[in-house]
Amino acid sequence: MDMPDLERLERVEAHIAITQLALRYARSVDARDLDTLIGLFAPDVEFGQRSNIHGPQQLREFFGKALTNFYRSMHQVCGHVVDIEDGDTASGTVYCRVEHEDGDNWVIQLMVYFDRYRRVDGRWLIASRRPAYLATHDVRHTPQQAGFVEWPHWDDAQRRFAPTLPQAWPTWNPYWSDHQDRVPTRTTRP
Repeated sequence: MDMPDLERLERVEAHIAITQLALRYARSVDARDLDTLIGLFAPDVEFGQRSNIHGPQQLREFFGKALTNFYRSMHQVCGHVVDIEDGDTASGTVYCRVEHEDGDNWVIQLMVYFDRYRRVDGRWLIASRRPAYLATHDVRHTPQQAGFVEWPHWDDAQRRFAPTLPQAWPTWNPYWSDHQDRVPTRTTRP
């Protein structure tokens, strides 16, 4: 790709700044640092599987309550793909393994955040974030043993982390539609 040095430098700086958002999000959630956490989002942020949380006040209320559901957590960012769209917008996917201490249980979630980013006043922020889950289970079980969703002592109404992966990828269902005769027989489908 042939582009001027200044434009290339700006793209590199954008990638670094956006990658830092994912890492700062993880650290802020794990440290229960709501001020820093809320500061990572654009003022008109949309958050949640159904983008039903809007703006910093609703975000603060959501995290203030959600983070009391478990004592400790450790967000492990496993990878981050960033696609710069233009000078002020980008998209990305953040692969994450999250561990939660919930009483005597140690619950693991395998997930991906589908993000949109926007530069606001020269600073990259998260404009929207949609989490998608592959599995939630106690560390002592495999996802298949847990039916892919097992958070100890939760009733059905609380099981809000139902698997949305891998079907959340727009290429997933078309791929397997074209290869129905090759689906592994031992595959457990959530």
